[in-house]
Amino acid sequence: MQQYRVCVADDNEDGASVLCEGLTMNGYSAFTVHTGAEALEACSKGDIDLVLLDVNFPDISGYEVCKRLKESPVTSEITVIFVSVRGSEEDILTGYQLGAADYITKPYNLPMVMVRVDAAMRAKKLRERMPNDNDIIVDSAYTDHLTGLRNSRYLLERLQEEVEEAHRYDYPVSCVVFDVDDIHAIDPDLGPVSMDDLLAELGMALRNYSRTYDVLARYDGTVFAAVLPHTPLEQAVSYATKILREVDGTTFSDPSFPTEVKLSVGIVSCRNGSARGADFVLGEAMRGLLKAKSAPPNQERLVALNLSEN
Repeated sequence: MQQYRVCVADDNEDGASVLCEGLTMNGYSAFTVHTGAEALEACSKGDIDLVLLDVNFPDISGYEVCKRLKESPVTSEITVIFVSVRGSEEDILTGYQLGAADYITKPYNLPMVMVRVDAAMRAKKLRERMPNDNDIIVDSAYTDHLTGLRNSRYLLERLQEEVEEAHRYDYPVSCVVFDVDDIHAIDPDLGPVSMDDLLAELGMALRNYSRTYDVLARYDGTVFAAVLPHTPLEQAVSYATKILREVDGTTFSDPSFPTEVKLSVGIVSCRNGSARGADFVLGEAMRGLLKAKSAPPNQERLVALNLSEN
């Protein structure tokens, strides 16, 4: 698996270190620089895939750094994401006009930054593999841009493929559906974390417990889904239980709005043509989810069904 190399350019050393640590934890090779000149020098060596770039430097502005990177044939293909306290419409427009892939304003939520970095790197990889712009448009049409996961359209198409393959080759496939049940602000005066940031963090949690070939999607609103090929019911239950417990034990924050979250989950597993198609499988998982949501508060809200037994 390719490890992307990231330059974090920020004159705030503490902030740069936080971003660098977050990138490293998520599989990137990252290092920091603290002036515009250092950012240009690091990128000129030709082994940088992404720059997380502040705007305010004591020497050269981040906008000028981006302009020079995009003008040079050596560095023009480096992806630039601005991460700056300057967040006016004019600032953001300037960043995009200079060729930046994204613009993130401070204060930021670290998981949200990671989601947007992942999305930018997926787009970069797609451009390298299939340079036709239409391919990027197609990928965008199948992606939930808040979480970086796939969307409902992609989920149903892939679920249909996996159900048919499970029937043809006699292996199990499972579909797991999660929904946010309860959001509790630990400090009532501060209130809960924003819903967008919460959903981004939940998307990250799903990735952390999933295999590379599992299909993860934000289905709708607060509902997430996972298609697990070659996974019988008991393994799907184990997978979902780990995620439920991880979320139950996590305090989500932004970083000043500590929040506790509870999930409910519906699971179905099938093989051998026992299911009638993606709509039916997903519908059964949703019915299980509704039953799970009605469980008493002191019970784990999980309902599982093996369609192969019907």
